[in-house]
Formats: sequence, structure tokens, C-alpha cells
Amino acid sequence: MEDCFEKVFGNKERVMVVMSHPDDAELYAGGTIARLTKSAKKVRVVKMSSGECGSRQENISQEALGKLREAEDRKAMEILGIKNEDNVYLNLGDGKIENNLENIGKLAYQIREFKPNLIITHNPEHVVIRFKKDENWVNHRDHMNTALTTIYAAYPYSRDLLFYPEHFKNKNLISWSCTEFLLVDYYDHPDLVTIAIDDTVETRIKAHASHASQYTEKHAQDAADYFTLQEDGKRFEKFRYIIAD
Repeated sequence: MEDCFEKVFGNKERVMVVMSHPDDAELYAGGTIARLTKSAKKVRVVKMSSGECGSRQENISQEALGKLREAEDRKAMEILGIKNEDNVYLNLGDGKIENNLENIGKLAYQIREFKPNLIITHNPEHVVIRFKKDENWVNHRDHMNTALTTIYAAYPYSRDLLFYPEHFKNKNLISWSCTEFLLVDYYDHPDLVTIAIDDTVETRIKAHASHASQYTEKHAQDAADYFTLQEDGKRFEKFRYIIAD
């Protein structure tokens, strides 16, 4: 199995990760994010919501859970090497993320400010994710809407100056075009690439386990064993790689 890290990231300086909830980044790309920061790439992780509805606990409010999950997430981001200024919460509502012009504008702002060379986000296409022949699951509505919003924000809304012209009151923002994407939750596609995470899988697991309201360390280990590919003792994360015109 090929390690495509240099192929995908060799000429990249800045990578943005846009996910729906705290812990999504670790689950789908934690080893890759850790490898990027270890390689001195600048990485910004944007969470669309704080995951405030993501619990079966009955004796906690949405507000309290949201604060708890953000606190857990900050620990996880620190473990992955994400700087505080590049750890962003948009607080659009767990289970309420919409693909609309308002939210596209919020992400276009992030893109114009951070200026990524590549964006990692969710699967925007499939209502049902096919993992293997007899294993499938429903793609979370928040995940699909996050992916669509992210891709539209990257093109054309962050590029064209007459979309959200109020952004440019901030002199640090410029027109920006990002046309390369890694999409998670793809397991059988001709555009797939694999990123070796041998040296960062333990960092992934530690960061994932920081979400203690959701996972134990065993759950984090099991998730790594399930979602990462293993071949000849090596570990890989898998993505669909898109280079758009």
C-alpha cells in the first residue's frame, strides 16, 4: 500500500480541516492531522457545531454538554498539535447544520483568512456509506451539509470578490481559491489515496480518547483498529483525493 503523504501534501503549506462535531477530525483523520503538524504544516480545524446534542446522558443540559465537549476537544487539538488560534468553533447547532448562504459565508470567511492549499472534509455525496459488502451506515445529515457547505465556500464564494464583500473590511482577508480536497468516509472509490500514520496512530488514539464524554481509551483504540488500514504492520488512513478545475 502506497504512502501518498508527499504526493498530496509535499507542496502544501496550509491545510484546513472542516468537520461537523468535536471528535470527527480524530475519528476520520487524526493520524494524518498529527503527521501534518509534526511536519511543520500549518493546520486549522473548524468545527461547525460543539456536539451539544451528542449524548445519551439524561442528566445534562445541551449548554453544559456543549461546554464539556469543547473543553475535551481543546485537549484533543493540543495533542494533535493544533494551535489555539487555529481551533475554531462556529456553533451552528448540533443536528441543525444547514447548507445555506449564511453558513457558506462563515466558511468563506475562514478560507479567506486562513488561505488553505487543501481542505479535508466529510463525504458530500452518499446518504448511505458503504464500508464493505455487509457493513453500511447512514451518513449523518450534519456531515453531508458540512461537506457541501465547505466545497461551495471554497468555490466560488471565497474566490469571487463580490460574494460577501463585507469580509474585506478585515485587511487580513483576500480572495482565495482552494481546489484540492481530501474527503473522508470513502472506502471504495477510484480516487482513493492512503496516508501512512505509523508514527502518529498513538497520537490519534490519545487525542480521540480525550473526548471522555463520548469514548473510553478502548473505544478510541477500537476505532483506530476499525477505520485505519493495516498492511505489513503499517497503518494508513484513507481518503478520496479531489483536484478540481
